[in-house]
Amino acid sequence: MKIPGKRLVIVLLLGVILLTAGPALFAGGQNEPSSAGAAVVEGGVRRGGTISVAVASPVMQLDPHKVKSEVAYNATFHIFNALTRITSDFGAEPELADSWEHSADAKTWTFYINQNAYFTNGRQVTAEDVKFSLERVLDKEVSPRGYNSIGPISTIDVKDKFTVVINLTKTYLDLPVDLGGVYPRIVAKENVGEIDTNPIGSGPFKLKKWDPSGVTVLERNDNYFLDGEDGKPLPYIDEYRIVPIKENMSQLAALKSGDIDLVYRVSYDLLSQALLDKKIVIQGTPTLGYQPIVLNLDPVIYDGQDTKERRIFRNEKIRQAFSYIIYRNAALQIALSGYGIVGNDQPIPPFHMYGNPNEKQKTQDIELAKKLLAEAGVAPGTHFKMYTSPGRPGMMELAVAFKQMAKGAGIVIDIEVVDISRYWADIEFKEPLMTSNWGGRQTVSACIMPYYHSDGGKNESHYSDPALDKVLEQAQGEANFEKRRDLYWKAMEMVSEASVTIIPYFKNHYMALSQDVRGIDVHPLTYLFVDTGWLIK
Repeated sequence: MKIPGKRLVIVLLLGVILLTAGPALFAGGQNEPSSAGAAVVEGGVRRGGTISVAVASPVMQLDPHKVKSEVAYNATFHIFNALTRITSDFGAEPELADSWEHSADAKTWTFYINQNAYFTNGRQVTAEDVKFSLERVLDKEVSPRGYNSIGPISTIDVKDKFTVVINLTKTYLDLPVDLGGVYPRIVAKENVGEIDTNPIGSGPFKLKKWDPSGVTVLERNDNYFLDGEDGKPLPYIDEYRIVPIKENMSQLAALKSGDIDLVYRVSYDLLSQALLDKKIVIQGTPTLGYQPIVLNLDPVIYDGQDTKERRIFRNEKIRQAFSYIIYRNAALQIALSGYGIVGNDQPIPPFHMYGNPNEKQKTQDIELAKKLLAEAGVAPGTHFKMYTSPGRPGMMELAVAFKQMAKGAGIVIDIEVVDISRYWADIEFKEPLMTSNWGGRQTVSACIMPYYHSDGGKNESHYSDPALDKVLEQAQGEANFEKRRDLYWKAMEMVSEASVTIIPYFKNHYMALSQDVRGIDVHPLTYLFVDTGWLIK
């Protein structure tokens, strides 16, 4: 099957999943949100100007194969191209690849590279660059979070200068979508030594200024190969500024004053206030993102620390007890002001096509939790340290909510709040207990495999179950939808029962924009694309 390659500009506000997303997205109906691209301006799109986006923390890395936070994605998505771009309905459209086709068994895929694509150093992008880049992502040492998030790739062959053949270990139909994700960005081999300070890409923007503790500025790539609505190369704007503003209230104030043009992630506690402001456009969407309480089975053991105490969550009864302590509806209200839907310790929400309707919803059961803790030998009054951060709206609030709920079970949760930068560097994957923050991933495999497979690059809990691994591997290679769905349902039931990540809710995602911004639309994967954005004045 060959897919023709014409770039489509997708303008969707809430995506196809809104109709079954559960609770209302917007409180009280005030200032009903509208698409930033909806207004019609005489003469069509306009060129020039700067769009400034407020984010919670600075861009810390520019190597697209190593990035850790969504703030960095906002830069790397625009400096580097992927073969495809993931649309708001979770499909794939051409980006660096003009078109693609696959064999009858979907184990061999051929991608045809756009011959007008050039790196900003003037060199043409070739199939060799695709091979080098994807093999770099597949290297666990180079890309510890990305290596198993781009499909079951076996080998990559260069057929000719602009044709690359990707061979898979099994039948897999979602490869084009995976290749539009966070990590499989195409880089120039000669630039790898400087990629984190002076990156060379083929994307719509190039780096003008990078300050790992301040503002990052990208400027338009005048030689970009994809055209806009006016028939001229994208992007429409001259500069794209990524501005770290730590406090959520300060972000909103900067938008109101005109200092910035877009708040990438509106804090849930400020959403009602933002909706009342007629000068602000709010866009929202359900997402596959969630904020789990992570119970780490294999944390780092530092000098002088008690190994048994650090590995306390290897006890399944303690994990199960924690899953019965939480009151999920209350956690959703406290952490997200109700802007989401209740979860069930499964990484796929019920409105998704792979959502599991068969798993019984977990509810708070304090007496059962106390019983399980007693059976596990946890004495009343035992203290557990939980790490969290205010750097992602909802994380700290979830920790506070769980602390109060845990009192009824007779245990004490000591909360340690850290800056989000320290969280990513020193806490995540390393401490026994934390609240975390995960955005949605592009395919059902990418949503589960990296997080729960024994060899998963994002397996925060360090959970390992050969039986679960087998089910996930079978599901990934199953071509029949119903059989694949049943396998993923089974996998999610196993994940829920393991209770290594307590997933109390799934988040909605909201952006706030100036009324002067057009062409930028909220994405259910929380991706941000500003290459199609423009200003009316």
